[in-house]
Amino acid sequence: MASQRVERRLTAILATDVAGYSRLMGVDEEGTLARLKAHRRELVDPKIAEHRGRIVKTTGDGLLVEFASVVDAVRCAVEFQRDMAERNAGVPPERRIEFRIGINLGDIIIDESDIFGDGVNVAARLEALAEPGAICVSRVVRDQVRDKLDLAFEDMGEQQVKNIVRPVRAYRVRIEGVAGAGIAAPSTARERVPRWVIATAIAALAVIAIGAAALWRLHSPEPAVTAAGAPPASPTLPDKPSIAVLPFANLSGDPGQDYLADGLTDNLIDALAQNPGLLVIARNATLNYRGKAVAPQAAAKDLGVRYVLEGSVQKSGDHIRVTAQLIDAVNDNHVLSQKYDRNLTSLFALEDDLTLQIAGALDVQLSGGTVARSLAHGTRNLEAWENLVKASQTYFRFNPADVNEAQKLAQRAVDLDPNYPAAWQLLAFTYFDEADLGWAQDRIAALNRARQLNDKVLQLDPESPSPYWLRARLEMLPDLPEYDPEAALRDARKSVELAPNDDPSHWALGLVFFLLGYFDEAAAEFATTLRLNPHPYIWESGFHAVTLSETGHYKEAIAEIERESAAQPKNPFGLSFRGRIEAFAGNYANAARWFERAREADPVSSQSAVSLAQVYDRLGRVDDAISLLENGPPQWRNAPAVRFWLGLSYALAGRKEQAAAEFGAFRALAPKWTLSSTQRYWSRYFTPQFSDRIAALSREYGIPEK
Repeated sequence: MASQRVERRLTAILATDVAGYSRLMGVDEEGTLARLKAHRRELVDPKIAEHRGRIVKTTGDGLLVEFASVVDAVRCAVEFQRDMAERNAGVPPERRIEFRIGINLGDIIIDESDIFGDGVNVAARLEALAEPGAICVSRVVRDQVRDKLDLAFEDMGEQQVKNIVRPVRAYRVRIEGVAGAGIAAPSTARERVPRWVIATAIAALAVIAIGAAALWRLHSPEPAVTAAGAPPASPTLPDKPSIAVLPFANLSGDPGQDYLADGLTDNLIDALAQNPGLLVIARNATLNYRGKAVAPQAAAKDLGVRYVLEGSVQKSGDHIRVTAQLIDAVNDNHVLSQKYDRNLTSLFALEDDLTLQIAGALDVQLSGGTVARSLAHGTRNLEAWENLVKASQTYFRFNPADVNEAQKLAQRAVDLDPNYPAAWQLLAFTYFDEADLGWAQDRIAALNRARQLNDKVLQLDPESPSPYWLRARLEMLPDLPEYDPEAALRDARKSVELAPNDDPSHWALGLVFFLLGYFDEAAAEFATTLRLNPHPYIWESGFHAVTLSETGHYKEAIAEIERESAAQPKNPFGLSFRGRIEAFAGNYANAARWFERAREADPVSSQSAVSLAQVYDRLGRVDDAISLLENGPPQWRNAPAVRFWLGLSYALAGRKEQAAAEFGAFRALAPKWTLSSTQRYWSRYFTPQFSDRIAALSREYGIPEK
């Protein structure tokens, strides 16, 4: 098959977004949106046009702009920031809309009206390095404009940025009179303290119950000890304190008390992960060491951290003994060593004390906001906590029977403590997954229940990240009234903003990007997920591998999915991901074989069935696709993807009456769905010819473009 010619050009790329946009929207959603639109209408868009720039795309609060001249790009950015500083004069700091700007000069790929490539990615990463109201540029930009514009540049040094192999030399543009752009405003310079640095206040605060851990970090099947292909390189140490909490050992002599050690481990991870001054490895990554004698230095090297916390729990009657050692693996010394002998009812206070001591030893402090969230996130009810830990252990076996059992245990936890956000959250997860994976008899009822429970979590703890990314997942489902991809992107971004150490938040943001067809952005978020969780869940590594295949790294994608599937060769998720990897590479016959194996492993899943039907149709096996989707379990009739693809298969077969009936049923289930939602995805997944044919048939049967 002849490859299409790819159009490339050298261009200046400007990326910008609003600093703290989620916070501003949370304080005053309508006012913030109105002010942003006014800034766009009165300043931003006219300024870009004045300097001959082209707005490539918008992303809620952000813009991607290209310029034929790098001088025009920098001049536009400087004038833009100066004018914004004037517009913000007199506006209270907490209500100011301040833009961050990154500019790069690089080779890009043009796809219709959009642009892609490392040149674009570097601009986006430079934007993330910029302070509010500031401009950050790459070395090549600085070199091109320094003799043409009367500007000064401050060298920020080599920066290791996400998804870019080599470090990027970054420079801050110094704009006279603009605070944050290289010259701090004198009146506020002493007041700029990171919000988590409130050391004296911490010593006086008594944190109440930390509560159950972020639930997506808990148990999953143990990862492979041996790997297919070359093992991944050990992650490099980040530029901030990094820590892994190894599973605490249960010394009680009773395996029935394992939940106590597991729960304590999870609570400590959750409390430390809320601190933006730390990089905290996810619970799933450390599970590999459970019950094993491992040198802290070896674990630290494997996980890419400097510090390792290990310990033990021993319960006897109502008495509990906890030991903990914090080890600096670089210098091979003990930073902290503690032993606690307490009554079991003092478990939560013990956790609080240990968490604060660890934070102090690492020279980072938990903020007052973190303390408040810890209080809101937890429970004082030990029995409720025990039920939730057991529910979590059961849930991550991830099959219909165990998810249903986890649902009962989580319900018991909320019955015991109706103000326990983490328990409500797990309960919401169980209903969502039953619907999403095709296990629920009534999909819409299960999704409605998940939404209600998720709203309950937001009421109890509006600063918890999990309900935002679950709401984003709900907003990506076309058969729900809240279907809104832009809102999903906002909510997923907010979850990352609230919890930068939370691997599920980054994964959910990556998933939204993936489903919208923004694969470079998805790959960056999935890569962050894997850095936080070096021993990931199969769905975390699987989506990363699929994006590798989509972006042309087929061999690396195969190596990754084989490595992650080695311990679970019949896991339907791993089999399905292998199918997607093959399909994105254009190997549709191979993709069909892997999807068939996924169907054998989980015949109830509508997702695997639709994936298989798609490649059957692409291979011309339309009758097989129709037979597969016609003969599924009754609950499939409520799955929009099944109804849509069955209608499309009928249309491909020339069975017009049946196609019209299925498309009609689909539109009734998903009235807000449009072609623009997935056309970008299809164009990458299928050949352009087949993608165009799908779109044409969809229009023919009444699916709107937008």
